[in-house]
Formats: sequence, structure tokens, C-alpha cells
Amino acid sequence: MATVLVVDDDAPSREFMRTLLSYRGHRVEQAPDGDRALAMAALCPPDVVITDVLMPGLDGYALARALRGEPATRHIPIVFSTAHYGAQEIQPLAQACGVHDVILKPAQPSMVLATIDSLLVDDQITVSAVEQVVETQRVTGAGTWEFDPATDTIVVSPVLREALGLPSARLTVPELMRRLHPEDAARIASMIERTWYAGAPSSAELRVVDADGAVRELIVSCRPTATSRVWGVAQDVTGIRTRSRADSQAQVDWFAVRRTIDAFHSAVLQPALPAVPGAELAAVYLPAPERLDIGSAWYDARAVDQGRVLLSVGKVAGHDRHPAAVMSHALAALQAYAHDDPDPVGVLTRLNRFLAGTGRDDTFVTAVVALFEPDTGRLRFANGGHPAPVVVAPEGEATAAVLLKAAGPALGVLRDAVFPERELELPVGSAFLAYTDGLTDRHSDPSSVDGKHLLKVAAQAFNRLDPDQPVAEFLAEAIVRDMLGGAAPDDDICLTVLHA
Repeated sequence: MATVLVVDDDAPSREFMRTLLSYRGHRVEQAPDGDRALAMAALCPPDVVITDVLMPGLDGYALARALRGEPATRHIPIVFSTAHYGAQEIQPLAQACGVHDVILKPAQPSMVLATIDSLLVDDQITVSAVEQVVETQRVTGAGTWEFDPATDTIVVSPVLREALGLPSARLTVPELMRRLHPEDAARIASMIERTWYAGAPSSAELRVVDADGAVRELIVSCRPTATSRVWGVAQDVTGIRTRSRADSQAQVDWFAVRRTIDAFHSAVLQPALPAVPGAELAAVYLPAPERLDIGSAWYDARAVDQGRVLLSVGKVAGHDRHPAAVMSHALAALQAYAHDDPDPVGVLTRLNRFLAGTGRDDTFVTAVVALFEPDTGRLRFANGGHPAPVVVAPEGEATAAVLLKAAGPALGVLRDAVFPERELELPVGSAFLAYTDGLTDRHSDPSSVDGKHLLKVAAQAFNRLDPDQPVAEFLAEAIVRDMLGGAAPDDDICLTVLHA
């Protein structure tokens, strides 16, 4: 019946598709990766491509874009098959790649067959033109009307009669005028007059009262006929306009809430980082543009006794309370404990007990707290369930970037949790990076979650420092820019750089 190319690096998944589709009568070709699939499609284009999303080498995204880029394969329907994304996550990505449909693993056989069948339907429509017109009018809420000047009557189609709740399909002009909104009576008269004398089609928007007294909004077209009458189409757009106004108001409300959250979060964060001799500080915070659950991340740096600097970066996770409110709550407590004693382990331990004792839902916090002594280069830090910090340092002509993997549990979960301390020397010229997982957990780059991509980006940014720009500021801006690659963030991004 059709040739289906199944692309998946998992052999059992390919075999499942082969067995199922072969039983339906399709011819199935298999490829273990995108590179092989692209070569097979170029040699003999299939009727449909079913491809896994995350694969080594050429992944599903790149395969879809490559197929769409070639004239011989751009018409082929493509289906994503994935176990790593939810429906709401994968649908926008699929649409951006020109993918027709998505199958979520583990897939139901009936769903797979229905998806393939929908992509292979014959283009020939067998329903008669009259039936198509009737059904189109029913679905769109549109109907036809005809005005006879000789009898001063208007005849409407059954669909339009039903939509307006008219007692008869025939009504006189005075009867119509009684149903028209007073401000629109002159508009329809002018429209018909222009069409009658100029012979040109015209249209207008009118408001009509139906049999129940409700106002219906119509788009009415008007054109002359060969029988000295005026004919047109009227579409009931009341529902469309109502939803449009509701959507517009919802958008206004959304932006109002968003501005409030942004203003609150900006007021909580430091407007400027302190100047500490022997240390240079910079921070970048970017909220996810399409979300209201923003404000979960923070950065904080403050000078403490003996010329030292205390740095913290954290994030709130959970669903029951707004993260911005919890973030300000946690940050205020952390700042109070740090003012009392800036020891990183002590600060995290006390903050954890506070959150565990006051929490009443599934909310928890992750944070890194670091204490740096510019005079000695000594840096001590403790990590509570947060992404591992990074140290970038020049080594001769090369640059080394390493993850500092030493962490205790997230804060607010276990009251008596222990947070190990790690100590290192931060050589002059090196940099310490603390960040939130929004920097590495990218939907467009799932492989970056392990932090290796960040190490590469940080080292490359360090190798092209701008002599006219402060090092910490340059690194913070360059790393965030290069990690995003021109895309908007999927989650709040916070990156703080401490340059020795």
C-alpha cells in the first residue's frame, strides 16, 4: 500500500513498527540513524517517514529539516516518535520542523495505524459540490440571502434562517430593519445601493437581533445577479468575535500579571553587585518569555568581613506556591544567616532547617553558596542539590573548564541533611561560575543537560576575552548568549561569574 521508512536507534522499536505496518500491508524500510535514513530517502523516497527524535549523529530534528530542504523529499509526511517529550513539549518543536504528526512511546498499535492512514488518504473528494456547500455553511455558520427589489423582500437560506431564529425564510425589508442594530441600518442600505447602481461586490459588518433577543454579529457580502436582484452571503461570526475579545482581554491580563512578577523579582534582586578588591563580579538573569511561573531563580553577592565575598545562586522548584514568593522568602533567610556567619555549610544547613520546618507543600530549593578570599585565592563552597559550579582557568595556551561535582540534597526536604564543603584555590585570572539549570536544560539541545556543552562554551568564551570589557561581564554575557544560540530560554536563566 505504501513505503514507510522507520528511523530509530532502538532495534526493538524498529521491529515493532515493521511488524505492525507490514501486517497492514505496507512496505517497511528501516534505518538506525538519521544519516542512513537521509541517504535511503534520497535514493528512493518513501511515502512516509517515522523517526525517533533523540538519536546519535543526525537526530530527528536535523533529519526532518534535511528532508524538507531537498525538492525530492520535501513533500514526504514525517511523524516524530518519542518517549522523551510530553505532547505539549514536542508539538511546537514538530511544527517548527515541518513534521505532520507525533506518536508518543509506548505507542498503541491502533494509534500508529490511524496516524499512518491519515497521511495516506486519497486527495480525491467524492462528496458532491452541493453537499460540500451545505456542510460548509453549517460548520462556518454562513448562509446565503437574496433581495428582490420588485417585491421588497429578502429570502434567506435554511442555515441562515436557523442561525438567526427567523420564523420564515422570507421577510420584508421593514422586518429586517426592525432586527438590525440602529447604527447599522444605514450601512446595509448603502451597501445594497452601491452594489445595485455600481454593479460591484461589497461587504459590511452588521449586528442583528435574533429571535431570543441576543445580538448576532454578521459579515455580509453583496453582489448583483443577472436577474436584477442582489445576492450575498452572511456569516455569523458572533462566537469568533466573542472569543477574540476574550483572548485579547486574557492577553492583557497575562501581560499585567507578567509585569507584576517581573517588577517584584527585579526589586528583590540586587540592582548592582558589590565592588570587592581582588574579585570581579557579574550576573545575568533572563526569565522565560512565555511563562508566568518565573522569578524562581536568584543571585546574590555581598562583601563580608576580612575583605571576603559571599556568593549564592539558587532556584525554587514546586507547584503549590508561586516560585517568586518562595524565592524572596528563601533569599531573605539566606541573607540573614550569611550576615550572622558567612560559612557556606552553616548557611545551607540553617536555611535547610528553616525551609523544612516551614514548608507545607512540595516546594523545595536548590542553592550554591561560595565564600571567596581574594588575598589568598581560597574558595570554599557548599551545594544543596544545585547544578555543579564550573571553574575556568588558563593553563598555558589552553583553557581548562571543570565541573565541581560535590553536592548535598535539595533544601527543605530532609531537616537534618548534611552538606559537604569543598575547598579549592582560585588562581589569579580564573573564574568561578554558578548558574541555574535553565542554562543547560534546553529543549532544543537535550544533550547539554550533562554540563559538557557548558564547559566547552565557557572555555571558548574565555579564549576570546575582550580587552575593553571587564572579564566577568564579558564571560557572563558570552556564555548565556552562546548557550542559547539565538533561542529564547525555556526556563529562568541565572548565571553569576566571579573572576579572581
